[in-house]
Amino acid sequence: MPRKISRKGLIKKLDKLVSEIVIARDKNCATCGSKDKLGCGHLFTRQAYSTRWDLDNCFAQCWNCNYLHEYDPHPLTSYFIGKFGIDKYDELHRTFRAATPIKTWQLEILRGELEAILKNYEL
Repeated sequence: MPRKISRKGLIKKLDKLVSEIVIARDKNCATCGSKDKLGCGHLFTRQAYSTRWDLDNCFAQCWNCNYLHEYDPHPLTSYFIGKFGIDKYDELHRTFRAATPIKTWQLEILRGELEAILKNYEL
């Protein structure tokens, strides 16, 4: 019987899945176009579980742009608004600001959904 994953382990697994999905989806840095040292950058901070694993909030970014985003969010914000529009930005911001406690069973469901999405990119 497989060992039950801890909540902390599940969160780490979700972070990894989202990172793999956005890198496969975007293929280069959303802000500078680089293909080197890509990771998962968040338009709105990943501290809020309401948007931490929301693929609309996550973009491939090179390490440098991801680091700089903390000090100057304008490049990624401008990219997002240019691509998806101000209404989508405002909607995502409302979701980000909403205090949303997430139960462990909800994280398990999300894990299954993200694994299915990643499988589609691997085909």
